[in-house]
Amino acid sequence: MLAGEKGAREALRLTLGWHAVFSHWSPFSWQPDILARRVFNLACAARRMAAVANEADRALLADILARQARQLLRPPGGLAENAAQRTAAAVAGCALGGKAGASLRRRALNKLASALKHTVREDGAHASRSPQAGLELLLDLLTLDDVLLQLAETPPPELALAIGRLTMGAAHPDPARRAAGRIPGRRGAGPGPGRRRPRPRRGRSRPGGGHGPRRLRPGAYPAADPDRRCGAAPPTGPWSGTACAQTGAMEIICGRDRIVTNCGWTPRAHERQAMRLTPAGSTLCLGDGAMAQPLTGWKADLLGTRLVGPTIHVDAQHRAAEGAVWLEIEHDGWAPRFGLKHQRRLYLDQRLDELRAEERLYPCDGHKDAARPLAAPYAVRFHLEPGVQASLARDKRSILLRGASGRGWWFRSDAPDVDIEPSVHVADGLTRRSLQLVLRGSARTDAETRIRWKMSPAGASGETG
Repeated sequence: MLAGEKGAREALRLTLGWHAVFSHWSPFSWQPDILARRVFNLACAARRMAAVANEADRALLADILARQARQLLRPPGGLAENAAQRTAAAVAGCALGGKAGASLRRRALNKLASALKHTVREDGAHASRSPQAGLELLLDLLTLDDVLLQLAETPPPELALAIGRLTMGAAHPDPARRAAGRIPGRRGAGPGPGRRRPRPRRGRSRPGGGHGPRRLRPGAYPAADPDRRCGAAPPTGPWSGTACAQTGAMEIICGRDRIVTNCGWTPRAHERQAMRLTPAGSTLCLGDGAMAQPLTGWKADLLGTRLVGPTIHVDAQHRAAEGAVWLEIEHDGWAPRFGLKHQRRLYLDQRLDELRAEERLYPCDGHKDAARPLAAPYAVRFHLEPGVQASLARDKRSILLRGASGRGWWFRSDAPDVDIEPSVHVADGLTRRSLQLVLRGSARTDAETRIRWKMSPAGASGETG
């Protein structure tokens, strides 16, 4: 569409060619999530394509769009995909003219109102708790809102409410999103470039057009800041198809350098399901397993790669004072196997640019088991952003980290074993090599274990390591 009339003609040729090969339903070309994106994009481009088509091709183009849009409204539909599918169908109904378009639009909007109640939470988060899923849905809803207004139709109140809540969630002062202009890589949201963001509501897109890409601007924020919204358990059921078993995982931003991140799994890396497990997140792992596992085999074929495991309860407390931020996250994800709770305490001293933390494991009531081992190995992992340099100091407990800006940071810990190990990182569907810091030791299942660590600017106290 950016190539003018020539591009519109090529888009029309490709669409008609697709119809000649894939017009009959098949699980490959008519998979619901693929179908929804195809319908949405086709609806946004339809007017410009129709302008360069002859009468016969214009009629066929409308039939192609209408048939696929009607398919999106047919049962059965997955709960997690309903909002995106019905939004795409409604946009298609706006692109199509006459009674057929009005009927399709009316049906889609009625179904969309119900879907949004289940998909958008009151706090502005997507029900899957994926920031990327919330941003993508918000962009789609803004496009639908624009074209409805251009058709002189009043958007349903549920649409305005969902847009308001998602906008609130997207505008959360999250330093991890501002650093390097991208959304944080957690909960199935890949840490890709933040080129897309909602435009102000006062700007209206052209008919049949969407909201174009914009680049986030880095802002000013503390030298290191934990993700304040990581205190939630993984979603369950149909909403867990993109969830990761990494409760308490975080990212750390130092200046404009993203130092600590996660492996960045997204649905685009479908074959890398192991990256959804606990060791792929910057959090504590007990034993050699994970808090939950994605479905495999015929169950995954039927229900998708949902995350299955015991229900995890999370308690998060956040306090802020002048020059300091305190975040405490506690969960029982390891209680069924080891009878232990994990508590992560983070204290950010903004005046010293220093982040101090404590990982605490302690027995919890109601999970006593005589057959449970008395000790369990633990590993606290900090996956580094690709390109971050890490050097182990002579004391074997301190590590010098240096980001893209060249500024150095000391990472220190009182864990029995501190090491630098290989890791991988997924961004924009591409896997890159990286490093991870790993704190290892053994925790008793009948007593309390504490592991302390901190990050501070290199040379802040005259130390050279």
